[in-house]
Amino acid sequence: MRIGNYIKIGTFIIIGIFVFPYVLCAQNGYYFFSDSDKVAIRNSANTLWGSVIVESMKEKVKERRSHKMEVPLLEGGHLHDYFCPVHNLSFSFEWDKPNEHYCSACKKYWKGNKRYDWAWINKVHAENLQYLENCTYLYLATGDTVYATYIRDMLLDYAYKYPTYFEHNTNRVATGLNSGKLFGQSLDESVWASDAARAYSVAKGIMSSGEIKKIETGYLRPCAELLLKRRGGGNWQVWHNSGLIALGVALEDDKIVDIALNDKQCGYHALMERHVHDDGWWNEGSPTYHYYPLRAMMLSAEALRCRDINLYDRKLLDMLASPAQGVYADLSFPAHNDGWYGESLLAQTKLYELAYARSHNPLFRNILERCYCFVSRTSAEALFNPVSMEQKGKPEYGKSTYFKDLGVGVLRYQDKTVVLKYGPYGGGHGHPDKLSISIHNGKREILPDLGTSAYGVPDFTTWYRKSLAHNTVTVDGKDQAPVTGKLVRFLPSSSGGTIEAEVDSAYNGVKMRRCVTLKKKSAVG
Repeated sequence: MRIGNYIKIGTFIIIGIFVFPYVLCAQNGYYFFSDSDKVAIRNSANTLWGSVIVESMKEKVKERRSHKMEVPLLEGGHLHDYFCPVHNLSFSFEWDKPNEHYCSACKKYWKGNKRYDWAWINKVHAENLQYLENCTYLYLATGDTVYATYIRDMLLDYAYKYPTYFEHNTNRVATGLNSGKLFGQSLDESVWASDAARAYSVAKGIMSSGEIKKIETGYLRPCAELLLKRRGGGNWQVWHNSGLIALGVALEDDKIVDIALNDKQCGYHALMERHVHDDGWWNEGSPTYHYYPLRAMMLSAEALRCRDINLYDRKLLDMLASPAQGVYADLSFPAHNDGWYGESLLAQTKLYELAYARSHNPLFRNILERCYCFVSRTSAEALFNPVSMEQKGKPEYGKSTYFKDLGVGVLRYQDKTVVLKYGPYGGGHGHPDKLSISIHNGKREILPDLGTSAYGVPDFTTWYRKSLAHNTVTVDGKDQAPVTGKLVRFLPSSSGGTIEAEVDSAYNGVKMRRCVTLKKKSAVG
């Protein structure tokens, strides 16, 4: 779905009938939150709904401070290892048990596995990052300097220990290939840096020159140097760029920003051109792997506003708009490719709050209002919009549609949905499942695509990535080849419609065609 045609007139872009500034009026210097952002956050914090968000963040900060505050001495591992190998469930994180990991299905603790212990450290870093984010917004919302001191103290601890970590991969092998220092991969390193740099910038004003130097030389600059050596493509590089842009702004170093933005092979613009389809979807073919890089892109756009660079262009806004047309009635998605089962539009409200704050496009407000029919408005990003979001009592149901480049067709009648998948394989996160279907009856998925498990458990390769695990044709018990099908016809109607697709190279000598028709409450295929 396209939001509309873009026309530049003077210093404005017109999107359909909606207008917002083309060149953002920047303050002098480097920052992540403009003066108008700070005013909006404080105004929101003084509303009834905003005060609930602020009080919730205060409780989370208080809870975090009830546990050990020291940064771990050892390097982290891989979060996908923090799962029970029997039930594929994430272990229950416990602060005082770094070597014992509880599975709620097994009803026991797993011990003696170093990979679990290293992944536990990842959970600590994740908790610490949430703590830094909460302190950031609390300082902006309340002006209480105690939250800035909390940020300073934790980042000083990281700055003292970061130089002692060695570069390593998820197997704890000392290598520079895709490796990190806090974590076992540079992907996680860049995700952490993208928000930690924001916290530093917000709290910098209460720091001494010595504290600023320590954090910049002990953590920010070394992390940027590590990420500058990591060059590639896909969602990894999008996040590398996000981390570099945030670090560049925090360090007030435009050279770092320029590389992350404009490198002809690995920069932000090059990756947008290479990986984002014209229909607005990321080319790995999964809602999970659509929103994952999209968040990095939006963090990049937010960071660069202070440099008079506007990344909220047609492609980025299309990436926000298109998925909203592919959801079930309960706003969840089919778990295509390496997507987590249960992925939902409801988990992305923070991105749509930012999108609405920057564009004021009613489409994004409508998406938010639909989401808030199911969940409460609790994200810190909601504070950017000092307006109430009324929950609409009457449900909205989309129309039948298809995504030409993604290769997915969606038939709808009221709250009933049938999905046919036939498009590109999806690269390293693709599944052998051409012409697979999923059906949602309005309340739950009755013919599901199970997506993926965590990558560290055995079932990831022995089941989830098999053709047999999908609602499609399997020939001689073998997996389909990684191929692309094509659309034969798409005939939407008020009662659902018909979609037909084919693939002729999934198996040697076999041509497959599937036609699915939805007629009101009944689907046939």
